[in-house]
Amino acid sequence: MKEVFWDSIALYNAATWPWQIGFIAVAFVLTMILSFRPSTWAKIAMKVFMVVISLWVAFVYYMKFGSVREYSSVMTIFWCMVAASWVYDLVTHFSSFQKSGKYRPWGVIMLILPLVYPLISLARGMSFPMMTTPLLPSAVAQFMLGVLMTFNRKINFFAFIFIVHWAVIAISKIIFFNIPEDIILAVCCLPAMYIFFKESIEADAVKHKPSRKAVEGLILLVVVIIAACFVVEYV
Repeated sequence: MKEVFWDSIALYNAATWPWQIGFIAVAFVLTMILSFRPSTWAKIAMKVFMVVISLWVAFVYYMKFGSVREYSSVMTIFWCMVAASWVYDLVTHFSSFQKSGKYRPWGVIMLILPLVYPLISLARGMSFPMMTTPLLPSAVAQFMLGVLMTFNRKINFFAFIFIVHWAVIAISKIIFFNIPEDIILAVCCLPAMYIFFKESIEADAVKHKPSRKAVEGLILLVVVIIAACFVVEYV
């Protein structure tokens, strides 16, 4: 099973590396524009890019190159649902893609982390094409998380929930397929969960019962418990 997993990645990378470079270039340009020259068209373009890259993972990575793996059809459906969450955002204009400045440094780090995936593979003695790249599913989810964290004035919670679910799925691959790179997404999702839900509570002006502090404490406790479960299960 492990050999099939890595062989499919090698075939995918060998056949699509020019497209992967193109996607990375578009992601970089759109992120720079949103950071320094934000505009309505750039926000729409980023959401369209999220739809396209989600469908790329669904149909190119899983349906075409990952079809030999078990549950590839389920993963295709999952990433189509991720794409649907961004289509919903395009229609409703829910995500503002505005910078709050509060967690921007953390968001910038998350945006850079997808580029770390191939570096980790190289450090492990792997070589192209049988290695992780920024256009593998977990790295794509990491980029989406970085965008949500960097431009977090008002975020797409549907997309975030899918990212968290994917982080849980990715955790299992660390041992089964010997892909420690996937720990990056899981580690980043934990503080993101706390920050996003805490910000959501603080944005609500209505007095809470229980109190806002109590709810924030509960969110922190849940995140800590999830982290502890990860450690107990996989470390």
